[in-house]
Amino acid sequence: MSISANFNAAASSILAGSKASNAMIAAAPEDQRPFLQAQEQMQREAKLVELISNSMKKIEQMQSAIVGNMRG
Repeated sequence: MSISANFNAAASSILAGSKASNAMIAAAPEDQRPFLQAQEQMQREAKLVELISNSMKKIEQMQSAIVGNMRG
């Protein structure tokens, strides 16, 4: 599996959310659901930003290692 396929799978999983969270929101009183949905969406977006940030850091580390190996 390629790096991009792994990244896309992780991102899709984050954006889909968990069954437990979706069930909790569905069971909440109707007047609270929009707030819970907004909070859940913000948490998903924060996880996605963290995934992107960590991926970029790892790519930078790999590039630095390659350059360091070329220098000897």
